[in-house]
Amino acid sequence: MKNKIIITINNLDDRDFYQKLGINNFAYPLKDFCVGMPNTFLITEIPQDSYLFINRILDNTAVDNLKNILISNIKGIIFDDLGVLELIKDLKIEKILYLSHFNTNSESIKIYLEYVDSVIISSDLTKDEITFINNNFKGQLTIYALGYLPSMYSRRLLLDNYCKFYHIPYKNPLMIENTNQKFLLYENEYGTVFYHYPLFNGLCLMDLDAKYYFINTSFLTKENIFKLLDGTYKEETDLGFLYKETIYKLKEDQND
Repeated sequence: MKNKIIITINNLDDRDFYQKLGINNFAYPLKDFCVGMPNTFLITEIPQDSYLFINRILDNTAVDNLKNILISNIKGIIFDDLGVLELIKDLKIEKILYLSHFNTNSESIKIYLEYVDSVIISSDLTKDEITFINNNFKGQLTIYALGYLPSMYSRRLLLDNYCKFYHIPYKNPLMIENTNQKFLLYENEYGTVFYHYPLFNGLCLMDLDAKYYFINTSFLTKENIFKLLDGTYKEETDLGFLYKETIYKLKEDQND
């Protein structure tokens, strides 16, 4: 199964470590085209047999800048903004669409697969729902298996604004808690991402017959990743919505 893992890279020297674990598919967050990623890389630093990772919503200037640096001899690209499709449609590279909260049903995924090679299934679904969708597209879909899950993304510099308003020292990343729910916040010049805390551990999904299993290593060391894959990680993790449905019946209005 490890030969189907696509793993993000935090440091350039992590690659050799992961290869010794049997992992050979690497995604590099592209500098100036990512949010919520503490380490990004210039296109000139990224090996040609790798995937580019882009999760920022792009404006016209960013689209033009991306067009100027895209190269056709990379392995593939994992992206969020659908506008990127127009830039890469003629490139002979692998195209993987990651819309973190939108790839939730077979009908929309079927349409997207007309334009891309694979789609990352949303982690907002239960394990049964993910299994059902994956079975409809055997060997075509990618499953988010491990990593902090983004709950929301704002183009505003929320951490900077918060610290200035309350006259407190700037801290990035920052852990906050609201109604017993913790979030890990991280911002760069392009916006702020709220990550659900604790870490999402969906490695049980690797039993499914998927095209790839995606691991986001942001805020994790390579030693953490080894322990997680080895089953020896001792810190708290979370199963997200795998066994928790997000469909609720509204109470009837007593005044009706």
